[in-house]
Amino acid sequence: VNEGVPEWPPSPYRLVRALYDAWKRKRPHLAESAVLEVLRALAETPPSFRLPKAVASHTRSYLSSNTTDPSDKRLIFDAFVAIPKNNRCFMEWPAELTEGQKRTLTELLEALNYLGRSESWVEARLTDGCTGGLLDFDPVDRAEAGGDLMSVACPVPEPEYRGPGKWLDALTYSTTEMLKEKRTAPPAMQNVNYLAPRNAVVTWISSRRPAGGKEVTGV
Repeated sequence: VNEGVPEWPPSPYRLVRALYDAWKRKRPHLAESAVLEVLRALAETPPSFRLPKAVASHTRSYLSSNTTDPSDKRLIFDAFVAIPKNNRCFMEWPAELTEGQKRTLTELLEALNYLGRSESWVEARLTDGCTGGLLDFDPVDRAEAGGDLMSVACPVPEPEYRGPGKWLDALTYSTTEMLKEKRTAPPAMQNVNYLAPRNAVVTWISSRRPAGGKEVTGV
């Protein structure tokens, strides 16, 4: 929170929680058993990512501290990444789904309108392949090339879950609960090491000079 570091790539743990939320709020007619099958399949193995190059940046805002002093404000960092317009991002699972599971996942994905912050609008759908020209982010044990080591939040597979309550319920674990129970991480979340291409996320954009025309030196 407020570290000015965006989550990139978007974590599978966040996606699974968002699908759970879409089920409860927008697709409550779906049977729990059907949703559970899909979430189990997505949590079983960490996915690979096929992503465009991204630029990381942030905004800085001085927000009220909700005190009687109107000048009492705190500096807040809102981090984000920007990708080229009309580019797509792919999360690729080495999993086989039945036709019924595909229909359930398709319906849940269609119900997503944002992933993460409410400003992070998405349009998600199921596809059998991805376009070329993208960068590969793979778990270390499946990576074929070197790169920068990074940690990505993934759901704990249900058979490996050892936390309190049912695995499905643990996906809704909140920050409030984590602080109250003095945990360092949610019980159904694990950090998985990935290898990312070098300079896959930069904090600067190369300057471009306009083609042609006269350079103005004074007005």
